[in-house]
Amino acid sequence: MSKLTQRKSLDYIKKDYVRTRTMPANWYLASYKFKFNISHNNHFLKKLKDKKLVGNQCSGCNRVFFPPRLVCGKCLVKPDQWVDLRETGRVATFAIVYLKNPETGEVEEKPTVLVQQDGADTAVISQLNPEIDFRDTYVGMPVKVHWAENRTGGLMDIEYYDVLEDDAADLNKSKE
Repeated sequence: MSKLTQRKSLDYIKKDYVRTRTMPANWYLASYKFKFNISHNNHFLKKLKDKKLVGNQCSGCNRVFFPPRLVCGKCLVKPDQWVDLRETGRVATFAIVYLKNPETGEVEEKPTVLVQQDGADTAVISQLNPEIDFRDTYVGMPVKVHWAENRTGGLMDIEYYDVLEDDAADLNKSKE
């Protein structure tokens, strides 16, 4: 088989589809009503108000979701077990967000992180402590939840994440 023949056999062949039937119609989107039910999150929201983290676990594949999900995307089973999670986690990825202050016109740099809580298989987006220099942020950085003073029972109860200092004994030995 020549190279030209091989090349032609690998090319995409566009097929002409014949339209078989058409039907005039109108679709009025305003006539549709959709109500999003978040009652499955009540337990999660109450725990956040009490400064506790919980995730829901899928009984099909044992994945733990934080924040909770209505359906497991892997096995399409409704997660039905609640699991307590630690307040610590690791930075899965991060981005620097540039926000313009409407009052002063200055552009502020804020590190936004995707944190995977210890004990969970998914991640949540949040802010880092404003005192942390964003140049010090790295993937895998250990972090800890910093709770808001006035909690309302929502994800905003996690005000930001603080860097968790590692006080392992082997780190002190390497300095000597």
